[in-house]
Amino acid sequence: MPDKGKIMSQTYYERQSKLLNLYRESFARKEMNLIETVTALRMMGFSEAIAINRVNEWETQFDTHVFEIGKAKKANLKQQISLEKYVLRMRLGKRYYDEYMLLRSKYMQKELSKEDVLKKLIQSGYSLELSKCILNKWEIEG
Repeated sequence: MPDKGKIMSQTYYERQSKLLNLYRESFARKEMNLIETVTALRMMGFSEAIAINRVNEWETQFDTHVFEIGKAKKANLKQQISLEKYVLRMRLGKRYYDEYMLLRSKYMQKELSKEDVLKKLIQSGYSLELSKCILNKWEIEG
């Protein structure tokens, strides 16, 4: 029986894999905690159970990563942000991505309160927990 799942382009797969590796490295360096990492994986499209399992696997692995400094840290952060935007845009589609970015810009410019943004995110189909994590991420960025 043929697979009826979504077909993923090679570019999308490569960028998603690179973003996954960046998350794993950030988690290994303790730059992201468990909840942030699970939320990031959920935004990529993983279910909650799979995301938790993957993070638990990362936790049990013994990584010997060298801590990043200076330019490498900035470059990886910039690359992570760029890949997050790409993956989110591909997952949501252009219309929903534009609405998401408009909502984000209104929040950053203090046009909308935290409660209003939370309500709109929930209306868009995000869970309450994921909506709160998105808002926390926006606060950290801003």
